[in-house]
Amino acid sequence: QLHTTPLYTMTIVDYNAGTVKDMGLAQAKVVTMDDKTTMEITLNPGFDWVKEVSPKLPGCPEWCPANHFGYLQSGTMKVQYKDGSTETVNAGSSYNIPPGHLPEVIGDVPCVMVEFSQSTAAVVKDMKD
Repeated sequence: QLHTTPLYTMTIVDYNAGTVKDMGLAQAKVVTMDDKTTMEITLNPGFDWVKEVSPKLPGCPEWCPANHFGYLQSGTMKVQYKDGSTETVNAGSSYNIPPGHLPEVIGDVPCVMVEFSQSTAAVVKDMKD
């Protein structure tokens, strides 16, 4: 029996063609394809999630409500969780950060990360400009 494989078209992501979300000392270049979202996020030193992102989200949450799955290209990021624990993500590392966290840039090098998600599309869509 002849077995055929369906053909798929690969998509090359151009972040410069996506939607830009400006968040003060942070910027997200967002590309959405159906229910999938990829983002190139830059967090600059001094970035404060509570001051710069929370007011743009419905209900102004105190902790980030999204799961983040990605790769940190540059910089060092500390992640604080609701329970008081922390983790450090260094450039060159992949991460999976659950909801209920706050990011902090460590040092003077911006954190540049690339993330892939099926769950953040709705959060980004609901964000105020």
